[in-house]
Amino acid sequence: MDDLQLLEAALTKPEPSAETLDRRRHQLQNTMRGPVRTHRSRRPMLAIGATAAAGAVAVAVAATGALAPGSAHKDRTTTAEMSGSQVLLVAATTAETKPAASGTYWHVKNVGATGTAQTFESWTTTDGRRWVRVQGGAVTKLPGRHPITVRRTHLRMEQVAKLPASPSALKARLLGSATVPAKDSKNPAVRETLTIMLLENLLSEVPAPPKVRAAALRALASLPDVKNLGRVPGGQSLQFSGQGGGTRLVVDPKTSAVSGEGYADINGRQESMGQTTTTAAWTNEPPR
Repeated sequence: MDDLQLLEAALTKPEPSAETLDRRRHQLQNTMRGPVRTHRSRRPMLAIGATAAAGAVAVAVAATGALAPGSAHKDRTTTAEMSGSQVLLVAATTAETKPAASGTYWHVKNVGATGTAQTFESWTTTDGRRWVRVQGGAVTKLPGRHPITVRRTHLRMEQVAKLPASPSALKARLLGSATVPAKDSKNPAVRETLTIMLLENLLSEVPAPPKVRAAALRALASLPDVKNLGRVPGGQSLQFSGQGGGTRLVVDPKTSAVSGEGYADINGRQESMGQTTTTAAWTNEPPR
């Protein structure tokens, strides 16, 4: 029985424990991001999957990466000429201009995008009440409280609101708050991969303020080995290379939307570690 079936079974039992459901939810999210198959790789890696966060403000982009009002007709050509870092910097400017949003429920939807039909939705209130839906089934309320947090850290929503707007300070704060062993790794590639994962989680899974989201995108832009692979559906394909693998992000500089795919270097060949799309937004619509 796979993680999805286990979670579905747990949700059909009367009064399941909060710990069981929350553990299965995280297992499902990790499964949707793809298995880590490091035993086939000759170099260590952390396989990661990026997530998506929706945006709404359009910007025009000049070839240098600067904003150019009235040049929207050049976007198709100029974005392809930008470096990976420039794409992220323009997306950061977009994110920073969006007004802060609010609502009754923080709605997150994960969709597997590599030939699977796995989906997971959650609705969480600011006081930690949470409802979930798996595979489009019935909505179930989880017992207990489940505060909104940045995964792999102890940062809750109220702490996220106070995160620094400086990219370097933000990276340091996230790594310092991490709750996984990789934070203490002496391998720079492992720490860099964890940094990308934490920044992705912050951008896609919690209601971070506009300036913090902008700082997260600028922090990604500051990382080494970011390559723009060109235009693809949804934006520009950016590759973050690392030891034994890495991740590709699809970033739309006009909206700051992000999706991604982890990959491993298997005997010299890049092999997908699975792709997910995550959307998250405040809503006043009740779970249904």
